[in-house]
Amino acid sequence: MHALNTASRAAFDLGPRRLMFWAILGLAALLGGCATNTMTGRMQASLVSEASVSSQSMSQYSAMVGEYDKKQKILTSGPLKDRVDTITNRLISQAVLYRPESAAWDWQINVIDEPKTVNAFAMPGGLMGFYSGLAEQLGATDDEIAQVMGHEIGHALAGHGAEKQSVRMMGELGAILMAGVTATSAQDFQNKHQTLSLGALAFIAMPNSRTAETESDRIGIELAARAGYRPEAAVSLWTKMAAKSSGARGSFLATHPSPDNRIRYLSELQQPMLRLYNLSFEAAPKDASTFDWLRGPKSQRPKPDPTKAIALYSPQWFAFESGLTELKGSNVPVFLIKQGSLKELHANQRWRDLAVSVMDIDHQFDLTYFYLSEAARGLGFLEASKVYASKALETGKDDSRSCAKHMVLNCGAFEPAKLALN
Repeated sequence: MHALNTASRAAFDLGPRRLMFWAILGLAALLGGCATNTMTGRMQASLVSEASVSSQSMSQYSAMVGEYDKKQKILTSGPLKDRVDTITNRLISQAVLYRPESAAWDWQINVIDEPKTVNAFAMPGGLMGFYSGLAEQLGATDDEIAQVMGHEIGHALAGHGAEKQSVRMMGELGAILMAGVTATSAQDFQNKHQTLSLGALAFIAMPNSRTAETESDRIGIELAARAGYRPEAAVSLWTKMAAKSSGARGSFLATHPSPDNRIRYLSELQQPMLRLYNLSFEAAPKDASTFDWLRGPKSQRPKPDPTKAIALYSPQWFAFESGLTELKGSNVPVFLIKQGSLKELHANQRWRDLAVSVMDIDHQFDLTYFYLSEAARGLGFLEASKVYASKALETGKDDSRSCAKHMVLNCGAFEPAKLALN
């Protein structure tokens, strides 16, 4: 932000040609400052790295916790502390399966003794806080607390902190460019830049976007279901929030805007989430022991296999793991542009991301079905892998859909003869 402010002060003095040069560079930065989040599949602003934001968050978090500690407001023991720690540990054990790199985060949860405050939060890098008022005023069950903390962990997993800071920088850069293009003098530039910056900051300073909130709801209910907490608690939680939190200090609803369709959206997820709950609960009941991510030694942490990173539930993903995915498109330009990234994902055995990318491109080709077969096999969906291998062989009989007959593509590891033997 300091660099942007310096640029804004100097921009008009550069002269028309240099200003246009900076405008072009700035536009390129705005257009190029986005990347696809491999966990959510959504394009996000990415001018700031998560590592950088996590480092800043650690300083802010330590200072905040220190202030509460001076006031003896940090609960270090007791029933609520034990409940929150146990629930959060179970959620973290699932979170790292979606983002294996998060196993190296400095996961922390502090329970803050503020009986009138109905709130919770998570900062980038897994730094969390839970206010006692949320449990006391709502009479929250363990299942409902799991929905709250799952939602907060969802923000961290989805990189919403880095995205928000990147959007802030884009807004500032956009204000500089717009002021530079329209200003008629140095004073006019300064006035317009200030006006545009205030407007951008007013927009950016709002609570998390509806998209980010919906993503966190979506991730949170799935983390909780996989950790053995009932999905219907997401609906009962938000019903209690709407009834109890509106007048409470530090209201969860004040920092987590609740659109009218939020409860309806979570209700629509009940059936697939109940399926995940049943599968996970049978395999790992709530009282099963789990690694202590909050206090256990980092050197002894489980290390999730990055090649086995799991995907969020969606009808599309359920079809893929069941061997039902049909590629019907003919998206040649996009396929050619992204062919290199697909080969890289395959070479690095990033099976989830490979499958998601292929389905997103939706190009009917023997090579794309081969990638689906490889991804399914790598993730353990062996029957689905056989189905996609057969589709690859069948599709390749059409010369227009055959990698071997294509004039541009390098088929890489794809050899139909070997595939047939598998």
